[in-house]
Amino acid sequence: MSAQPSETISDDERSVDAPRSVLQDISSRQRARRRRGHVPVWLTWSGRCFCRMRAVLTQTIPAWIRQHRQTLLTALTSSVVHLFVALFLALWVLPSETTDQIISLLAVAAPKEEVIPVELTEIVQPKSLNDLKVDNTVQQVLEVIDETTTDLASLDTNQDLELDLQPTEQDLASFAKLGDFGGRSSFGKLAAIRKYGGTAESERAVNAGLEWLKKLQQPDGSWSFGAVGEGASAGRLRTTDMGATSMALLCFLGAGHTHRTDGKYQDTVRNGLKYMTENARQNRTSADLRGNFQGNSGLYVQGLATICLCEANAMEPGDSRLSRIAQKAIRFIENSQHKKGGGWRYEPGEPGDTSVVGWQVMAMQSARTGDLSVSQRATRKVEYFLDSVQSDDGALYGYMSRRNPSPSMTSVGLLCRMYLGWRRDHASLRKGVARLTAIGPDSEDMYYNYYATQVIHHWGGREWTKWNNVMRNQLVSSQITPGPAAGSWAPQGPHSYEGGQIYETALCLLTLEIYYRHLPIYRDLED
Repeated sequence: MSAQPSETISDDERSVDAPRSVLQDISSRQRARRRRGHVPVWLTWSGRCFCRMRAVLTQTIPAWIRQHRQTLLTALTSSVVHLFVALFLALWVLPSETTDQIISLLAVAAPKEEVIPVELTEIVQPKSLNDLKVDNTVQQVLEVIDETTTDLASLDTNQDLELDLQPTEQDLASFAKLGDFGGRSSFGKLAAIRKYGGTAESERAVNAGLEWLKKLQQPDGSWSFGAVGEGASAGRLRTTDMGATSMALLCFLGAGHTHRTDGKYQDTVRNGLKYMTENARQNRTSADLRGNFQGNSGLYVQGLATICLCEANAMEPGDSRLSRIAQKAIRFIENSQHKKGGGWRYEPGEPGDTSVVGWQVMAMQSARTGDLSVSQRATRKVEYFLDSVQSDDGALYGYMSRRNPSPSMTSVGLLCRMYLGWRRDHASLRKGVARLTAIGPDSEDMYYNYYATQVIHHWGGREWTKWNNVMRNQLVSSQITPGPAAGSWAPQGPHSYEGGQIYETALCLLTLEIYYRHLPIYRDLED
């Protein structure tokens, strides 16, 4: 018989025919666990790749760099040199306008706070008159800025006070970097006076006017149109103290005095701002600064007070409390705008008139200067309103319609257009400026003079030189010099009697501060 081949029986097959012991079950489960515990192939491959990469990064590449170090340094140096040569050739070949734009883009790349160091004024300001190699005229201006003189009767008006010594490019760049309010610093003021046609005589008149206003401040920090002291004319708006306080404070701020800057007017400004903030009616989003206004003065006062707070905030940006209330004041103005027409008038929501609109636009411009938020929608609506009251394609402006345009409303409209973006080459702006310069300053209407002077100052050129010579001399010669009202101006134009001597004096001072209060929009300086 032939032998039968033996068959191998697996554990699973055997388990069917025969019982399994406990030890066999344990052994079977251990074998299964060992089979499941094997490392996956992909993980093993990844580990090997990582080891190779680490070897390349830590050994191969450093060794290669050490071996070719000299070649790499030569190539890097050559690349840098060629890059600078290419930039130089590009700036040389490109038109000057394009080159200026490129440099401007590079220059404004840094944050504003870093571009404008707080110490700038102290660095460029000379410690004494002996540090300046200038003529007697400029020394006289410095003395007038540093020391207030109220005795104007002793001034020799026959001597030549024109500032014909032009500042250097470095001087102009120094105060231009400080932005729209750069002329209000001590050095910026000197450079702006020299650049834009001020005199020692005009600055002495400003200081005398500030002294007169300081004497009238009430114990609570406010001013009143009805409390003007001996020898002066009181205004009819006896309870509109927020308006009087705003106009007075704007004169001190315009001359560079703040509530945080050491000086003889620091307390004056601090107490005035304290009065305004404590008497504002605030809610979560807005601040009503109208106070106890009379008649139709409500939104005039809101605009003036908002300008005041926004300028103080822009000049002292570290005051968070002031920044918050200034922002809320802007929100109140935006909420008061006429929904369809885009203007403002006496009460919130009324169809607008050009006169009230001008103060609100200036408030929004001051807010932008201090990096506050301004609604773009509100700005677009202002443009729509100006379109509705313009004539001659925007060269002339009326009060509430295109009919009967006037020089004062044209001045307001053109200034708004400048702040809203009209360029100097705009045909209607050029035509409007020509109309104003042909009329010239008015001998009585300071409201018109205040707005028109700003327009021509921003425009610049020969038109400004001609206008300034008339306006400056007219204001200096009409200031009261003897008696208890010395330093002020008597009210004489339209609407002056509503605010009285404080109103008239404030407009005159703000007009004489034009050289440094706002740098010209179209200034011939490198930004």
